[in-house]
Amino acid sequence: MEFRIREEIKAMKRYVAGKPISEVKRELGLETVVKMASNENPMGASPKVKEMMKRTLEDISLYPDSGSYGLRHELSLRTGRAMEEIIIGGGSDSLIKVISSTFLYPGDEIIMGEHSFSRYEDNAKLMGAKVVKTAMEDLTLHLDLMLEAVSDKTKIIYLCNPNNPTGSSFGKEELEAFLKSVPSSVMVILDEAYREYVTREDYFDALNYLDAYKNLIVLRTFSKAYGMASLRVGYGFADPELIGYFYRVVDPFDVNLFAQEAAVAALQDEEFLDEVVTENTRGKEFFYKELEDLGQSYVVTDANFILWDTKRDDMEIFRRLMQKGYIIRPGGFLGIPGHIRVSISTMDHNIGFMKAYKEVLAEMDGI
Repeated sequence: MEFRIREEIKAMKRYVAGKPISEVKRELGLETVVKMASNENPMGASPKVKEMMKRTLEDISLYPDSGSYGLRHELSLRTGRAMEEIIIGGGSDSLIKVISSTFLYPGDEIIMGEHSFSRYEDNAKLMGAKVVKTAMEDLTLHLDLMLEAVSDKTKIIYLCNPNNPTGSSFGKEELEAFLKSVPSSVMVILDEAYREYVTREDYFDALNYLDAYKNLIVLRTFSKAYGMASLRVGYGFADPELIGYFYRVVDPFDVNLFAQEAAVAALQDEEFLDEVVTENTRGKEFFYKELEDLGQSYVVTDANFILWDTKRDDMEIFRRLMQKGYIIRPGGFLGIPGHIRVSISTMDHNIGFMKAYKEVLAEMDGI
């Protein structure tokens, strides 16, 4: 039988996620495996999140609130933005798909960095749109090049800040200059999945620009610093009119009851979030020193992962590290061969990883 599949679907590749721990244990017969591939929070979620989920079990038979009122209300209180400016979705992935479905026709164009989050490209191609990628020779986004790439077919520009998979970021002056220059007919999607980890002094609160720039959409998530990746809950801010259209597209029960209640609890535990960020900054400084001692160049990161140039076969490093019980992301999967991306973990895991990494380098160099 010949299935009449859309050509856009046939041309797409399936997203390749980081290997799960259970699979590596099964394949290699290892008892202990540390996953440092998917930028998950090694400290997990707040204890308050887990307690809230236990209490929510009583309502498991009920459909969740399709409008996520409680979570939007909590976000509104904490950000000062109106509830009508907030949308909740099943992770940022879901909202990226909603945005693509809302704006893109076949033949439209989106602009993104050549080394940025792959789901922007996937969802654009799903709608039959063309993906225009701008150069990132130093593995950072160049907003001026994005402006130069704008054409009469451009519908969306994606700014991932901090950028995944490189960890680089841009500051307030760069954003303001960009927003002033981009045509108002082009939607600017500012994806801030890793914003809680940022330590640079000239960072900004993107929500302050929503009133002046109606073409700005800000996306955030509970998957990273809040440690709730399995629950799939992301959120976005935009003009109320746009939010109204997005809610026509998003699945009516896209965010389950546990995710909604857990996200409220996560927001209320500011002390736990501070501990997460402090531990990540400590780990980041550890990696900087270790890599400098090895003479390997890295991208200064404002996220919970670090990307560096190994000057070697990244796939071979990936395989050898996995045999030692560490899962990382090889640069070949990201279009950056020779590099590896490693999620910052607890200090014990960071130290153990670097020991294993040095052993791999010695093995490959025949030392």
